[in-house]
Amino acid sequence: MNAFEETMTAELTGLLRAGVPVRGVRLTVRELVVTRIERGPLDAREVTEAVEAAVRAACRLVRDLDAPPEVVETVCRGALEAVRGHGGESARWLGEAAEAALAVLEAQAHEYIDERTWGWLVGRAPRW
Repeated sequence: MNAFEETMTAELTGLLRAGVPVRGVRLTVRELVVTRIERGPLDAREVTEAVEAAVRAACRLVRDLDAPPEVVETVCRGALEAVRGHGGESARWLGEAAEAALAVLEAQAHEYIDERTWGWLVGRAPRW
C-alpha cells in the first residue's frame, strides 16, 4: 500500500464512521485525487495510479470493515470525476483511468470469486 492509498483509506474510514452522505464521500474522493494529481509529475501513469489506489482503498474497506459495496462505486465515480474534471493534460487519460479502476475491481472479483458482491461491482463500474 502506497502513501496515497493509506491516506485514502484513513479518510474513507473516517467518513464512513461519521456517517457522511454519499455526496460528501464522492466530493472528498474527488478532492483527494485532484490534490494527488496536482502534486506532480503528471502523466498517464500517475493519474491511473491515483485512481487505482482510491479504488483499492474502497475495496479494502468493504473487505475489512464490512462497509457497504456501494462505497466502491462511489469512490470509483469520485476518482474518475476528478480526472475528467481536472481538465487539461489529465482529462485525456480518463479512458486509461477508467480501465485501471475496472482492472482493480476485476482482480477483486477474481480473488474473491465466491463473493457475488465483486462481480456485481464490476458490472456497475463507471465506463467513460
